[in-house]
Amino acid sequence: MLSTSGRMKDGRKRWLRGATRLLNEPTIHFFILGALFFLVHRVVVGDPRVIVVSRGLRADLERRLRDQSGRRPTQGEMAAALDGWKRDEALYREALRDLLDRDDPTVRTVLGDKLRALAVQEMPKREPTQADLQGFLAGRREVYETPLRYDFELVAFSKKEASAEAQRLAYQRVLAEGGAAAKLGRSVVSGALAREDLARKFGHVLSEDICNLRIGKWQPLENEASLLLVRLNKIEGGLPPWDVLRPRLTSDWETLMKRQAVDRATEDVVKRYRFEEQP
Repeated sequence: MLSTSGRMKDGRKRWLRGATRLLNEPTIHFFILGALFFLVHRVVVGDPRVIVVSRGLRADLERRLRDQSGRRPTQGEMAAALDGWKRDEALYREALRDLLDRDDPTVRTVLGDKLRALAVQEMPKREPTQADLQGFLAGRREVYETPLRYDFELVAFSKKEASAEAQRLAYQRVLAEGGAAAKLGRSVVSGALAREDLARKFGHVLSEDICNLRIGKWQPLENEASLLLVRLNKIEGGLPPWDVLRPRLTSDWETLMKRQAVDRATEDVVKRYRFEEQP
């Protein structure tokens, strides 16, 4: 009969043989590796359900509350803001754990917009030069330029009247001395028309003559039916003065630079990926 010590030694041997066989099982290897991976991940990354409330976060929340109210927030307001942040952060992380960000077009759009905004923030800031703005304007002149409009007055004397030339001369003398055309007994046609509208109203030849008059002086013209006195008062439209145009050009130029920066950043990101089409 084995002694007590012999039975104990025999038991330890059987346990060791059983443990050795168990350790040789592939399933046991899988669980051991999984446990090791979990431990390493926990040491390196930390517990994914531990949310750190940093001093920087508190300072940022306080700044936001101060910006909203114009004063330093109370302890109660800070506590409420922090509680709200904790709820939102916990929900956000849980949504990521459940992969709710996958295949959601809204989330895709928001994250894409954040990358685009980051590209704008990182672009070098500089003021456009005169050459930048002139070059920008050259390719978009029609955006900033309005059609020229010709402000004119016209008095007509029918060629059917034998005294038409004498009447025109008499009117021209009075007008040259500062008389008002509206008080001289004849109807005055006036308007502020673009070149195309003038051509439709008076014909191409007369409209070109009106457009080429010196500004501010009554001058004789004619068409097939009448002798005319015409004064070109002013020409409006075209490009605004540079001091008016420059701020708008600068804003539009900066918008274009931002859009180009976003396009370049987007292309750089796309080039990092390979797309495979499934049959």
